[in-house]
Amino acid sequence: MLFYIGTEIERMGEALDAAEDTMIDGIRLGGDVLRSGYDYDSIDSVVGACFHLACTRQDEPISLPDVAEQARKSQKNIQHLSAKLMAELEIQPTPVEPDTYLDDGIEEFGFTEEQTAECFELLERGKDRNLHSGRAPTTVAGAILYAVVKKHELDVRQHEISDFVNKTNMSIRKNYKSFLKLADNVPVDVLPPQTVDEAITTLQTTFSEHPAMYADDARALSTGADVGASASAAGIVGGAYLSVAQAHGEELTAGDLSSELGVGSQTISKYNRMFTDDD
Repeated sequence: MLFYIGTEIERMGEALDAAEDTMIDGIRLGGDVLRSGYDYDSIDSVVGACFHLACTRQDEPISLPDVAEQARKSQKNIQHLSAKLMAELEIQPTPVEPDTYLDDGIEEFGFTEEQTAECFELLERGKDRNLHSGRAPTTVAGAILYAVVKKHELDVRQHEISDFVNKTNMSIRKNYKSFLKLADNVPVDVLPPQTVDEAITTLQTTFSEHPAMYADDARALSTGADVGASASAAGIVGGAYLSVAQAHGEELTAGDLSSELGVGSQTISKYNRMFTDDD
């Protein structure tokens, strides 16, 4: 039955140009109705009512007459069942926030109380920085869930998160670091410095006994490096700093920088050779 509900809601949503999140919400509501054991008269009425409720909850500008036409049921039937479902299943006719999906994901993946609190803390910090704007609630929730998974190195794969919130792996991969940056005490091997300035600051703090000119020269080399857009900022800075330090006789190795920057020593050595060969 859930397969039928999902297929019909997708058909209706595509016909009425509904957003993906509206269709997802409608399917979730349909699943809630089935799990509740609610004694419905017509599965098509349930489909229409769930889709109508999803449109309301997601602020979707789709009218009741249009929903009724697609569901092949009367407006009165859809409206009446929608009201009954809200009352008997305690469905709230308000826009769905990421909190809803976070709650479900936390339960699905067995997060601890500490990890649960961290999820909602990241959500609030993200809202303060307007990270939720322009992102679907499912995208925000999936990104936060995966950020916490990465920080704590939990045995949950990226595709499990993306499948759960019905988003692509690329969507989760593209967004989770924005929230991971807001977390406290993230190990550097989980989230290396993401920009040249962040990496330079890390090395200045770690090797404070070195002259400031090392960092300045490494920054200049890094920003002028001819590398691709996907190159590791931490790796580039590591290679540049190693090149500068060694040129001044410092006994520094790629391994020394690797543990501080959270990137492999091979990556740092690769960029070090690039800067050394340019000399």
